[in-house]
Amino acid sequence: MSTVLVSVPHGFSAGNMLRTGLIERMLAASEDLEIVLASPLVSDPSFVREFAHQRVRFEPLPPHRPAGLEARLLALVQAGYIGSGVTHAVRIRRQEAAANGTIRWIEAKRALASIAAPSIVRKESRYRLIDRLVSHEWAERLFERERPALLVTSSPGLIFAEIPLLRTAVRRRVPSVAVDASWDNFTNKLLPARRLDRLIVWNELMKQQAVALHGYRPEQVKVTGPLHWDVYFRNGPGTTREAFFRRIGADPSRKLITLTTTARELYPHYDHVLRVMIVAMERGRWPYPCQILVRVHPRDDLDRYAAFVGTPGVIVEKPFRPTVKSGDGLAVDITPETQQHLADTMRHSDVVAQVASTIAIEAAIFDTPVVNISFDGETPADFPRSARRYLRFDHFANIVRQGGVKLAESPEQLVAAIGEYLCDPAIDAAGRRGVVMEQCQFTDGRSAARAADAVLDMLADLGIMPSCAESLVSSR
Repeated sequence: MSTVLVSVPHGFSAGNMLRTGLIERMLAASEDLEIVLASPLVSDPSFVREFAHQRVRFEPLPPHRPAGLEARLLALVQAGYIGSGVTHAVRIRRQEAAANGTIRWIEAKRALASIAAPSIVRKESRYRLIDRLVSHEWAERLFERERPALLVTSSPGLIFAEIPLLRTAVRRRVPSVAVDASWDNFTNKLLPARRLDRLIVWNELMKQQAVALHGYRPEQVKVTGPLHWDVYFRNGPGTTREAFFRRIGADPSRKLITLTTTARELYPHYDHVLRVMIVAMERGRWPYPCQILVRVHPRDDLDRYAAFVGTPGVIVEKPFRPTVKSGDGLAVDITPETQQHLADTMRHSDVVAQVASTIAIEAAIFDTPVVNISFDGETPADFPRSARRYLRFDHFANIVRQGGVKLAESPEQLVAAIGEYLCDPAIDAAGRRGVVMEQCQFTDGRSAARAADAVLDMLADLGIMPSCAESLVSSR
């Protein structure tokens, strides 16, 4: 038997990796393969029942917070990275950190690293010193007991709980691959991505970023499309508008305007936005009778919207299954029902309003008009704290460049943009198609199969199983 260690740090990665068929495809490919799932969700009986299999074992994934020598070395890695101003987003994030007082002495730390440990400031070797000097006893015991042939993670070292596994894999020379690298992993973080043996990414943009900014070789990066969005592209009857409206308690005679939120620290002004939208709805500012659906983000607090519950024409929901809290605080699970509900929401909304999130892509997949909110609360914030800054983040600038969204830089522009889209939903349709093709790259609903095949091909390269090169769903 050969063992693959799969890291599932929270409900997002459970939805994006496991529930797209990765584990089932790996187990079906070889009867000589065993899977160890490392996750905080192993404390959730529903999660364990869902993935129970005679060749699947479960291990807890504890939270991790760098401290001591690790924290000091990580601060040098961070300073070396953000001090280089490698992307527009990193330069803006540096301004944020300076404004909030969270990161200090960047240039001094970068100079110290350049002199004392020059490998830290080189993209090919940023983590080499820290991996050599720091170890994690629990991870060492896990690797000693399970002897994995491959480590599969959900990010290239940008989720803290996965760092001990990735570091131990380096120390023990176990190959690693990240399957769920998000669209902003390579341009928008205050820490650089780690170099794994392989990456699986959505599109060519991300591949170029991994190579140019983080030292990957082109052959190490496999483009498969976003596997968790396969459900959006599969043909089928889907949920009807009438059934979906019954599910959420909406009025089928009215247009549906959906406001999707984010975590509070990313945008704290949704109450202001919602009041603006409610006034516009009540005063008949839009050409049709409307209602507003507030879709609360998994990392947002439902209590923030308690004052709006019961307001005529307003529906507030946080449609996720509660589960155990992960190391980064997420306490919801992303199930197939969750993803289908989001697909139905995007399909049956008449207009979606959001703040620089993947929702702009998901709505575009269904050709649903999108308005991006780019203003603050009652009082405009300075640039490092303003929603305006997101328009210059590299990953979202690609959405703006395609012309697939309207930008609302004031409450009046938000109301006007929603009204224009209600009058003519075909406005910006070409831009939305451009967003989908650039960001998703594949629209055949087989991205998860391509990702699984990429992992299986890596196992084949290691001599663990036959190659999947002849797979019918392979993109090659």
